[in-house]
Amino acid sequence: MATPFHPLRWSTEMLPERARFSTFREEFARLNLALDVIDHSGGRPRIDVAYLPLGAVGVCGVVATPVEFIRDKHHLKDSRDQFGLNIVETGPVQFSNAGHEHVYDAGSACLIDRGRPLRVFGPHGARVRYVIVEAAALRSLVARPEDLSGRPVHPGPALRLLNRYLRSLASLKEAPSSELASTIGAHLLDLVAATLGPTAEAANIVTDRGVKAARLRAILAEVARHFSDPNFDLDNVAVALGLSRRYVQKLLEGTGKSFTEHLAGRRLEHAFAMLTDPRHLHLAIIDIAFAVGFGDVSHFNRMFRRYFGETPSGVRAASTMRVRE
Repeated sequence: MATPFHPLRWSTEMLPERARFSTFREEFARLNLALDVIDHSGGRPRIDVAYLPLGAVGVCGVVATPVEFIRDKHHLKDSRDQFGLNIVETGPVQFSNAGHEHVYDAGSACLIDRGRPLRVFGPHGARVRYVIVEAAALRSLVARPEDLSGRPVHPGPALRLLNRYLRSLASLKEAPSSELASTIGAHLLDLVAATLGPTAEAANIVTDRGVKAARLRAILAEVARHFSDPNFDLDNVAVALGLSRRYVQKLLEGTGKSFTEHLAGRRLEHAFAMLTDPRHLHLAIIDIAFAVGFGDVSHFNRMFRRYFGETPSGVRAASTMRVRE
């Protein structure tokens, strides 16, 4: 089971092959997940679940072979008053909830009322990521979300931002602290509200809190993804995320570092990792400088010494000596 702020990872592959699927269904019942599972894979089912609790919010990812999840009326006594915003990564997936039935392809999303009967069917297998929010918390930001249940969510910038934020959580190297988990949970709640349409009273709160944080995370993710490109600059980030150059600068100002400082820091830290990795001993320092995005080795050497208090050759020599010892 997941402990607070520590992820649960669960797969049919963890179970003995004999009676694997029946055991998996029993585990669903034992954990009070209030669902039944029907295999449509032809006898070779696989289901992988990852769940991260974040206070009043939970993030879940499910990857499955053709399978059907069903929540009937008799399951509802074990269900909590929650909503789930589901984003289909690979489909198609059919969702039936709150009197509505729709088929969703990759990139589309729907809101589910977890207190009502539900059927989810991926005839060709599926990958779905979703955010679970407490109903009371969502109702404080969105008027009557139950009226949106079972319906497609309008695609737009807020949904794309939520999807990017969820993907960025996969890069967490360790379970977040309770404080960070609560902050992430609040941001996700805001992003769900922004996606569905917040009330007029909540609009500014949602934008100033969750949306702003998600945009900053998206900016830093772009830097992490493209730092090794020597031509990568602030304009590339602004265009990729559909933001103005000035807005990107303003968000980064809140971190205490400029775009140039974030980019240089990424490059230098990656260069340090390469210099201290025995697998890269065959590379000359100039090759490493170019590999991380610097176009001039003299500039790289100066910045490296200023950042780490040692030259690249000194760092490499010290690392090599430790390995030999």
